[in-house]
Amino acid sequence: MNLPVNTNFAEQVKAIPGAEKLMMCFSCGTCTSKCMIQEKLEPNYNPRRLIRETVFNFEETAFTDETTWLCTACDLCYPACPQKIHISAVITAVKQLAFEQGRQNPNQTAKVVEATCVACGLCESVCPYQAIKLVEKKVPFRGMITVASVDQGKCMACGMCTAACRSDSIRLNQDFNDNEILGSLWGWLESEAA
Repeated sequence: MNLPVNTNFAEQVKAIPGAEKLMMCFSCGTCTSKCMIQEKLEPNYNPRRLIRETVFNFEETAFTDETTWLCTACDLCYPACPQKIHISAVITAVKQLAFEQGRQNPNQTAKVVEATCVACGLCESVCPYQAIKLVEKKVPFRGMITVASVDQGKCMACGMCTAACRSDSIRLNQDFNDNEILGSLWGWLESEAA
């Protein structure tokens, strides 16, 4: 673990609404045991560890911890916490401080192609994380217009927005495309048929 960079880090987190009970954590691990991300997606995901990093002022470690960037704020952990700590609020507070220091979400997030966005609002309405908002923005060659904007701190790259977008103006940067998936599927089907 890195040495503490900012001995006031825990106080900064506690000052953000929702994270006031940070210091009440006694590290029982109930939050981690209730978490679907830890169970289904990422075995190293650990809210208890992130809270400890925060309590002990390990700011840099907390900012680079994958737990900071993977929380969906589903709040399955909240009602189970014996101390009634709003764990997702604490994680969101850490993420907010990371963004304030110029950090970027290391995970994939949706990107808007502003040149073709028609601001229909479909992406905003289907986003389960409320990560998309329609905003007024000056766009090259289009002037001041309304376009979709993705909050990197909330986007979980689920793909709902890309599926809903009729103008193909919101995308996930992926290492594959539909043609490659179909080609792979056809290859598999041909090999099974042989």
